[in-house]
Amino acid sequence: MKNFNQKKILTIGLFMIFLFSCIIPIVESQNMQIDQNINIRTQTLENETKYIEYKHTFSEPEIVPYRNYIVVRVKETNHNRIILFDYNPGKPVIPVNISVFNLEFGSKILDIEFEYSTPEIIDLPDKLIYGRASIDGFDYLPFKTMDLGVYENSDPYPIDWVSYHTGGGLSFGERTSFLVVRVYPVRYYPVNDQLEFIRSITVNISYQEPEEPIIQEEEKQDLLILAPSNFLKDLQPLVYFKENHGVKTEIHSLEDVYNLMGSTGRDRQEKIKYFIKESIEKWDIKYVLLVGGIKGQSSFWNLPIRYSRVVPMEEQEYPEQMFVSDIYYADIFDSEGGFSSWDSNMDDEFAVWNETFKEEMDNYPDVYLGRLACRDVFEVKTMVNKILNYEMVRVANEDWFNNLLLVAGDSYINNIQWPEDVIVNEGELAGEEAVKKMPGFNPIRVYASEMDINRKTVNNAMKKGCSFAYICGHGSAASWNTHFEPADENNWCTGYDVFDMIFLKNKEKLPIAVIGGCHNGEFNKSISMRIKNGLAKKGLQYFSPTKGRFWFDGWIPNCWAWFLTSKRNGGTIATIANTGLGTHGDGDQDNNSVVDYLEVLDGWLELRFLELYGIEDRDILGENHGQTLTEYLHRFLGDDARMDVKMVHQWELFGDPSMKIGGYEF
Repeated sequence: MKNFNQKKILTIGLFMIFLFSCIIPIVESQNMQIDQNINIRTQTLENETKYIEYKHTFSEPEIVPYRNYIVVRVKETNHNRIILFDYNPGKPVIPVNISVFNLEFGSKILDIEFEYSTPEIIDLPDKLIYGRASIDGFDYLPFKTMDLGVYENSDPYPIDWVSYHTGGGLSFGERTSFLVVRVYPVRYYPVNDQLEFIRSITVNISYQEPEEPIIQEEEKQDLLILAPSNFLKDLQPLVYFKENHGVKTEIHSLEDVYNLMGSTGRDRQEKIKYFIKESIEKWDIKYVLLVGGIKGQSSFWNLPIRYSRVVPMEEQEYPEQMFVSDIYYADIFDSEGGFSSWDSNMDDEFAVWNETFKEEMDNYPDVYLGRLACRDVFEVKTMVNKILNYEMVRVANEDWFNNLLLVAGDSYINNIQWPEDVIVNEGELAGEEAVKKMPGFNPIRVYASEMDINRKTVNNAMKKGCSFAYICGHGSAASWNTHFEPADENNWCTGYDVFDMIFLKNKEKLPIAVIGGCHNGEFNKSISMRIKNGLAKKGLQYFSPTKGRFWFDGWIPNCWAWFLTSKRNGGTIATIANTGLGTHGDGDQDNNSVVDYLEVLDGWLELRFLELYGIEDRDILGENHGQTLTEYLHRFLGDDARMDVKMVHQWELFGDPSMKIGGYEF
């Protein structure tokens, strides 16, 4: 990326005269989230290089004093009436205009240049406000204050007026190369408490499309199922059902995968990933269902996992050294169609992003992927029967399907941002926002402001039936809980743990559950795993929020989310939960009267997933899960967005990604 300088002005001026003489309008679908007020021009030259030019004009910034800090607003960073901000914990909250270009898959960005008006200096009376993240666990304080590495630095923040990232993935089922351009109308000089402001900027993008399509399938298929050979027989009814409903399905044993890959791939995980890559190239597979978890209560795997080491330890309440991430199996290509190995320095340490090294990872899903973490044939039969009964009955026509279950309470103790007499009940606010995302659905509220959240209140609500269950609070691998009002270290509800699920009898009334909480999806749990790994080291033990219970995270047969999903005669049809330490926004740092708990990090993911079905009527489970991840990366991924990459890596789908929400019409 380069700024125009004086030596280039004449050359560029001549080039732009030529450029404007042969302009063609850009197609609307190429740019999915761009400000409709800007001017876009595109052109192709004889050497097949394509050019896009667009211009922003910005209004005078609004300087708003707020809680001893300053919030800066610029009207033209508006998207759907929401002012967009860059929001990274500890760093200044800066208005940003985000444009997303959907290019032909495999396109290569050659250059991005920009020319801007003379910057104007604006003096600020106080420091610019910084992003904050709530923490889960014992301390109940924001993870830290401002990032002094930024606030005591003489360099501007951000360092340049324009930044961008690329990615390769699916956008509503279409294979795409993404170009996401972030334009900042202001830059902040923290030492001087000054802003630089530009009134206009012109961005020029040059890129090349691939000479031939990256994907040239021999025969179109939709779904790939991978499982150990002893599971295949019991998966056949699911394969037959999918085929009969227009979902062309390939099923392969892991043993065949390992043999077919031969020397391709350094370990079994990479062989599986390469096989998925070849399946995309051969069949243009869109959905991948992984079937297998730990073998029984052993420390061996039916289907192996990969760990992510994108762990911003200084931004969360305790050091989490790694966590399970199945996004590894979904992120196959980079933006140019190359293999996304997650090990760019080839040291056999995957998905590393720490203080000294940042792995090259694309992160965008190239397939819609889910896992049935089955430990034995019994669980395979259970899940196949649940999926078949759900899809073939058209449960969306049942009265109970119109219910939306909300389980929440006062997630966090009020931070110093709120007055002492104000209770900000984050979890229940998230529940009420979910009601807006699911118009026409009947909310069933299990709120800590109205009742204890325990085995009886949750199970009774689940027995009524619901299409979706949004459970938002705190969690561990064994349990989930939240606070009564006002949140306090000793003001916990009873909570809901794996033992309580034994008494759940909702039978065929199976919801899709979206879980806000830490570690609920940490499915690398078994008794043998606990013995093998020994007792957790001091400072690394997991927080268990249910009080007075004897279920500890390491001594459970299954993690909370998979226990709920794989339950016979009830539970859920699918569950989305964090495999690692979750994080929500804290306070209202952009001062828009909407708590950041709803607008960033986990809260954004949870609510956007519900919105895709509730408002946009999209009804394929895996597509909605994957699209949520894609849009999150568009919206939040920046050069230093380690926390946002972690949010994507740990958001696990336990379920069939090709499943039609509500079932098929007959």
